[in-house]
Amino acid sequence: MNDTSTQQLNHALLCLCAAELVMMINTTAFNVALPDITESFGSNMAEQQWVVSIYNLVFAAVVLLAGFLGDRLGHLKTMLAGLGLFVVASVIGLTAGNVPVLLVSRAIMGAGAGVVIPMGQALLGILFRGPELSRAMTTWAIAGTLGVPFGPLVGGALTASLGWRGIFGFDGLVFLAVIMVIRANVPQASAAHKSQSLHMPWLSVAMMFAGFTLFSAGLVNAQHGVLAVNAWIPMLVGAVMIAGFVLHDRMSYNPLMELGLMKDSSFAACAPALMMLNFSMYGIIFIMPAYLETVLRHDALVGGMLLTPLVIASIVGAQINDWIVARMNSRGASLLSLGCLAAGMLMIGVAMWWPSEIAKQSTVLIGQIVAGFGLGAGQPAMLTWAMGRVPIEQSGAGSSLLTVFRQFGSIIGVGIFGSIQSGLYVAGFHHFAQSAGLNPQSAGSVTLDFQQTAGFTGVTGEWIRQVASRAYESAMIGSFAVAAAIIIVTLGIVALISRKIMQ
Repeated sequence: MNDTSTQQLNHALLCLCAAELVMMINTTAFNVALPDITESFGSNMAEQQWVVSIYNLVFAAVVLLAGFLGDRLGHLKTMLAGLGLFVVASVIGLTAGNVPVLLVSRAIMGAGAGVVIPMGQALLGILFRGPELSRAMTTWAIAGTLGVPFGPLVGGALTASLGWRGIFGFDGLVFLAVIMVIRANVPQASAAHKSQSLHMPWLSVAMMFAGFTLFSAGLVNAQHGVLAVNAWIPMLVGAVMIAGFVLHDRMSYNPLMELGLMKDSSFAACAPALMMLNFSMYGIIFIMPAYLETVLRHDALVGGMLLTPLVIASIVGAQINDWIVARMNSRGASLLSLGCLAAGMLMIGVAMWWPSEIAKQSTVLIGQIVAGFGLGAGQPAMLTWAMGRVPIEQSGAGSSLLTVFRQFGSIIGVGIFGSIQSGLYVAGFHHFAQSAGLNPQSAGSVTLDFQQTAGFTGVTGEWIRQVASRAYESAMIGSFAVAAAIIIVTLGIVALISRKIMQ
């Protein structure tokens, strides 16, 4: 590789990382704006979950289709189309006057993300091989790691200064700039494979989308009770449809996904590990803003800034990824990452036990650092471990399959965290209200309960705010404990699948 080609590849890497950065900022910036959106539209917890979940749902439904098209039409063209969807969605979101229109905008953004992430990873897997792939994936991971927790900081600043609509205006301008930069600097790394059929497997697409939609709807409805009919029936039917999609696609002559890649132990081990990264990340980002902004009574900007320990620790983890892999191999680094995520979750949950506010916030800080380190160290190790085993001609399919697992992690992260948090919060609110001699009904979320105190005079309003705060903190204990348990179980599964792998 001569100096010119090296320089061109470095420019391409920076441009792809820029797309990843701004897209991940977009993904999580809305979480910190949820309290303001709630206030604007009077949305309940279920609607808040859908604002986040619709993005992840459509993302998961589109990602396999993106890999299918990318391997046939070209990865760069497909990626640029995905970036264009963000621009369209930004215009719709900027003018949204109610929750349904906002959901349409977020759904289109989810479709764009479902195209951009797998195509970016596929281009990296084609442009870089061998040791250079590890460097590229680490840089890519740092960009994504920066974007995810840095999103609340950007979102907080925009929300505090321009309102939540400012995020859409920011997105529209930034994504237009990213499209122009990528078109000028990223080469068309692969031609479309003419030998592969362009016939769209519409039945597979429909079954997958319906399955994810029903499963997500059940998770959102589970906030009113896991045993509720409108919770377990959609989840059960959704799970059956997803299983049916897998079986149908496996027997199809024109499959939407390449399940044969799962025969490789490294690839198979990375799939659930990456799922837990998104599960943890989206769970934390979904639960923490209401705690930092409503319970602790900070504005959106300060709330975003209080998540910076997660950002810094993630960057540090990604930066020393190569050092960790050199000493523990990819398998060891991935297991270490999952262990850190579980420990960080437990620390944040345990922090809510402490009566001292100093001890509580110190433990939350440590929990963010430990979890952030796991996020940063895990992503490049896992992606390099998996994508290094994928043939170039299947780069789009391999990247898309991994991304499906990651997005399923996002869906269950928001769904499980949101449902457990909501259920425990309402129960805790009633318990603490009765203990305090009060009899107000919870509006279903801590933000709405704080808003309803405006109708009370004297000390009653402050008492209700204290009850709501105690209930939310108590619910966080259960939410983060369940999350830690799920991660620990997954760690055991990953260790079992990869037990014979030495490197």
